[in-house]
Amino acid sequence: MKKSPRTMQRRRFVTLLALGGGALVSAPLSRAASALTRAGTREPARGRAPSAAVKREIETQEKSLAEQLKTLRAYELPPGSPMAFSFRPLKAKRGVRR
Repeated sequence: MKKSPRTMQRRRFVTLLALGGGALVSAPLSRAASALTRAGTREPARGRAPSAAVKREIETQEKSLAEQLKTLRAYELPPGSPMAFSFRPLKAKRGVRR
């Protein structure tokens, strides 16, 4: 009886399995160690400094957002008022084909 080219002896299979498992275990550790050494030497990214107009606009937007949040947080609802919205998940329609 001829063996097909896909059959493998049990010992060879177990050996390959053990070697592959060992490689999987050791490879992530070496990658993590090299990443740590690279991360320690990396300099922060340098980009263009924002212009004065951009800085003023950011300050204006931050101030506007702070005022809006203050208004929303200060608004008091009367006791027992209805909720603004409620979330109710819809059931999936099963067996319907389009």
